[in-house]
Amino acid sequence: MLTGKTKYLTCFLLLVLMPVITMAQNRPDGTPVSFNVKNLLNPPVVHIKNTINIAEGRNEKEPIQAGYTLDVSQQNLNKAGVWDSLSVSSFIWRITYHVTGAFALNLYLTHLNLQSGDRLFIYNHHGNQVRGAFTSRNNGNYLVTDFVEGDEITIELNTSERISPLPFETSEIGVKLPAQDNKGFGDAGICEVQVNCAEGDEWQQQKKGVARILVKDGSQTFWCTGTLINNTRIDGTPYLLTANHCGETATIIDYSNWLFFFNYEATGCEKLVIEPEAQTISGSKLLANSISGTSAGSDFKLLLLNQSVPVENSYYNGWNRTGDVSLSGVSIHHPQGDVKMISTYTEPLVSSYYNSVSDDPDGKYWRVNWSETQNGHGVTEGGSSGSPIFDQDGLVVGSLTGGGSSCTFLDYADYYGKLNVSWEPTTTNDSTGVLSYWLDPDHTEVLTLSGSDLDTNKIIAFFAAETTTILIGESIAFTNTSFGNISSYQWEFQGGDPSYSELKDPGTITYSKAGNYNVTLRAFSSSNADTLTREKYIHVMPNISPNPGNGSFKLAFGYQLPENIELVVFDVMGNKVKFTIAEIGTNYLIIDMSTKRSGMYFIRFTSSDQNNSYKVFLIK
Repeated sequence: MLTGKTKYLTCFLLLVLMPVITMAQNRPDGTPVSFNVKNLLNPPVVHIKNTINIAEGRNEKEPIQAGYTLDVSQQNLNKAGVWDSLSVSSFIWRITYHVTGAFALNLYLTHLNLQSGDRLFIYNHHGNQVRGAFTSRNNGNYLVTDFVEGDEITIELNTSERISPLPFETSEIGVKLPAQDNKGFGDAGICEVQVNCAEGDEWQQQKKGVARILVKDGSQTFWCTGTLINNTRIDGTPYLLTANHCGETATIIDYSNWLFFFNYEATGCEKLVIEPEAQTISGSKLLANSISGTSAGSDFKLLLLNQSVPVENSYYNGWNRTGDVSLSGVSIHHPQGDVKMISTYTEPLVSSYYNSVSDDPDGKYWRVNWSETQNGHGVTEGGSSGSPIFDQDGLVVGSLTGGGSSCTFLDYADYYGKLNVSWEPTTTNDSTGVLSYWLDPDHTEVLTLSGSDLDTNKIIAFFAAETTTILIGESIAFTNTSFGNISSYQWEFQGGDPSYSELKDPGTITYSKAGNYNVTLRAFSSSNADTLTREKYIHVMPNISPNPGNGSFKLAFGYQLPENIELVVFDVMGNKVKFTIAEIGTNYLIIDMSTKRSGMYFIRFTSSDQNNSYKVFLIK
């Protein structure tokens, strides 16, 4: 999280990942075989020099540090580990790493290629913290595990045959900072509010999408926050939105080794004594991010998680890109890398530039001041960076960059990069610099999108048109992208032919009259219904002909003339050009420009309900 003071704060539908689904987590149920067998060989202990790597001279572009990594890629696991044979079809391989003075350790594995039936575990010296079993469903080029406490970490492979070479390699060991510097569980400020206090009662869906992130940037690690974010196909693509300054210099390999913690929260409102379990997803890919700097960009970053998110209890947060001011709402985040907290604002957001006290409608950030609530005065801290801020309708409108709020400075403001600025910044049209390419892949141009838990018993009516502006007599094809177990549909096309359809895909609709028309889609299941109406969605423009012409142009409306017509003609230099109305019919008018020189002209037509411009060519 960025800040103007000496404090350094960190860095969508969602998801509570169930422990039985090993695909998307690294804490599934399982017990290493060695825990229940006596008289095994002692695993060899490999001592790794603890070269402490604390970020020095940190600037405001760096989030709060979680720890650092030590290179162990040169270790030959095939020679260093020990095998135990329990039977002709049951083998155990183990090795232990020891890092003097370590508070907690985790592992970065590569080239994981487990066979069916193989089970891989990671655990600490006392065996009271176990990560795994990892199975063939976790196979891939990279896998990062959660921390286990202590200065030793053991790897155990349970397999049906003695394998050489081993089906994985170790690249790095992660070390949490020493206890006096470490931030994580239990370190959030005393003013913070647990997400399951009363303040979070209306935000139980949105909280599911918010994740704590262990960011890897080179050989250092940091805490940030992000959210799963919905897209207009509502297809469960695991997009995650966070802040660009979280791992701003991370490489492709670094992103592959980010770890995402879901459901990391207290079950109630009381401060926890025992750390809760969390479900984790390992690895991601960078899709898009803003340009560097808080003055030029909105500090957003969009990731694609390497693993699919289980449908059960998932939630992909919706968004609002209108740029309208939110009157009230919350932010859900992981301050100091602690469990999930909620901060509330009851005064409207203010459009501003970063770290500015001045209002500016063109600003790239939302400025927010937090409010005292029933159970505290939630603010943001290091670890909160990248967290979503929600509007009064529960939709994401920005991601946290930084600010000055803290439990000491409750009245200081924070700044969230605007989602509407991140949507399509004026500085780039490249897909790697915008949200629109990813979150609206079919170019529906919707301004808001609800969140979704992908529960097919719930339905969402949704559609897009191949284009929304046509001339009289032209046709449009509509695409039905509704979600859920839908049994029937009803379409209404104001001004269209046909004007009604009960087909899932209604085919092409023809419009013969100029105007702006609504389109409505109703979707029905056996127990639910949903309706989407897009007002003035289709723009049908009058025909102008002939074009090119010799000076007489007919503007046809397809029905009676609109009310309050105004016409203005410009030349290519932008100068107004005189013309005459040669004829007015019941549904057309003829413009006479025959006294003008050959060339290109622009005719601007406005009426009570239309505003159109035409480019015409006059040739004599």
